[in-house]
Amino acid sequence: MVRCPVCGKTYGVTHSCPGAPETHAALPPKWQAPTGFAPTYYFRQALAVARLDDGAIVAASRDRNAMLYGAIIWLIPQLLGFGLRLWHAAPRAGTVHWLSLLLDFLALVLVLGVLLLAQYGLVHLLARRLFGARGTYVRVLRALLLGAIVTWLALVPYIGVIVAGLWSVAVMMVVFEDVDEIERMQAFGLSLVVGIAFWVLTFTLFAPR
Repeated sequence: MVRCPVCGKTYGVTHSCPGAPETHAALPPKWQAPTGFAPTYYFRQALAVARLDDGAIVAASRDRNAMLYGAIIWLIPQLLGFGLRLWHAAPRAGTVHWLSLLLDFLALVLVLGVLLLAQYGLVHLLARRLFGARGTYVRVLRALLLGAIVTWLALVPYIGVIVAGLWSVAVMMVVFEDVDEIERMQAFGLSLVVGIAFWVLTFTLFAPR
């Protein structure tokens, strides 16, 4: 691997240099972080991250508030999915034990959250070890949590999970390219391999017994 003396990225045979970091460090005006409560702004930014908007991704990675709003965006489909399962199970259920349901939901969110953090952390660690990534895990996490809006598609019957999974890999690829500053194909390979491994692990853990 060779490190480009201009942009600092590592590459193998070919390399598309984006220029010195100083030339692309400024954020677009529309992604200047607001002050105070701004759910509409972060929802729009999450959609932009899902569209693989480089400016939105870099801005999110530098914005401390993006972590909180991203966590809420990730939590919404977990809550809706759990509610749908309860709705389908309601006709067969007798007495509803609300405390037990709450504990089940909290345990589910905890396990899924740990798996998500481990997945992103593993890709980031491999990017640093193998390709000399220069970003930080926190910055990567901010952008990826906003990008988790694509997981809302998993609520769509039949094909939703597949589309959400593939789209998540695309979001991871661009986030690690922009924030960790590695080559796109390197980011794609890491995101795909680790994503498939965690997808299999998740379905193994939650498959009906």
